[in-house]
Amino acid sequence: MTFIGPLVGIRVLELGHDMSSSYGARLLADLGAEVIKIEPTELGDTYRREPPLDLGSDNESALFAYLNYGKRSVSLSIESVAGTKLLQQLLERIDVVICAANVSNSKPLNLDLAGLDPVKRPVIVWVSPHGHLGERSEQPSSPFVLQHAAGFAFHQASPVADPASTPPTPCADREGSLAIGIVVANAALWALSAIENGLPKPWVDLSAEDVYAYLLVEPFADWSAGAAVHDRKRIAGKPTMVAGGLVWLLPCADGSIMISPREDHQWERWLDVMGHPKWSKDAAFCGNREIRVENAPAVGKMMSEWSIHQKCQEVFAKAQEQRVACFPVSTAKDMLVSEQLAHRQFYSKLRLASGKTVPVAGLPFLMRTSTGKTLVRGNEVAAPALGEANLEMIGTQRHLAGHAVDQIKPIGEQAAP
Repeated sequence: MTFIGPLVGIRVLELGHDMSSSYGARLLADLGAEVIKIEPTELGDTYRREPPLDLGSDNESALFAYLNYGKRSVSLSIESVAGTKLLQQLLERIDVVICAANVSNSKPLNLDLAGLDPVKRPVIVWVSPHGHLGERSEQPSSPFVLQHAAGFAFHQASPVADPASTPPTPCADREGSLAIGIVVANAALWALSAIENGLPKPWVDLSAEDVYAYLLVEPFADWSAGAAVHDRKRIAGKPTMVAGGLVWLLPCADGSIMISPREDHQWERWLDVMGHPKWSKDAAFCGNREIRVENAPAVGKMMSEWSIHQKCQEVFAKAQEQRVACFPVSTAKDMLVSEQLAHRQFYSKLRLASGKTVPVAGLPFLMRTSTGKTLVRGNEVAAPALGEANLEMIGTQRHLAGHAVDQIKPIGEQAAP
């Protein structure tokens, strides 16, 4: 038995052009919400023309399709009085507005969301570079600037072999915006759960800079524990430390794995996987977590002498049985043929306009109701055509003047009689 999502009956309106807001809204669509994406009338969202393109059709963007499958598209003359009036009327039937400000943090449409009745209006999640309010709220920005302003770029540029000749300029690529998109979706879910009758609906002021700063929780944990975090120089043999726990990268006969048996009980189960080698019985060498932290390079070397003779998938399977955090270091191709991800129905099938079907990452978790129904996953999906939902969503309002209905027609479509 299956169900189509916990957000069925929730209607979401997506405004503005931003990858994080688009991805966050799409995650809500994955959970069953009806997501209506507002696009400019003539060319639509600029991501429709962003590579990689499917050259077998009208250059359809695979990125746009990934960010927007499962949504409905409404095209409006954004700057027109008629378009604004139509949008205001549509807002009366909306539960959540996800609004992305542009790089100068100004509102994306000629619409005063702050002027709406706070009790009757939808929940609002406002996504902007530096926040909707505050002295930097109108400061222009970009993902590159944001990651440096938050300190995230400096952290990501560490450690390196020669800090003096390697400036801390690299930044996260699109995965940075996707990470913010997850926060957007979570903010909307929280806001919906926080609604109380008769009280103002939540308005979430989401700053991308704040999200990047929060991603520094690991070096902050190191700093809190007294560890030096300012030196960017790589120390040979030093293991990766995250949030007070140990992570080792171990070589295998056919690749590499990463393991993280942080707590003592996890370490004991990891020893079961390795067959309790002789060195593991030395309490002064690896008897508890504090000792293993102190001797981490040497412990890693001893484990590597075992792992180099093992196959990645076999170690992975045994570690899973013992409930030890472990995963093989995979290429994109490895991920596509992963039996575990296939079993979890992780990939949806994205059908492009040319008829080509490509796998795209979907929800990474299983959701089950109290009656045993599971959330539908692994479906075939497609990007919405520009303006395909115009007449259904707002074009049937006959009290509007004829020229107003013309403002929302998809290209090439005649006005309804």
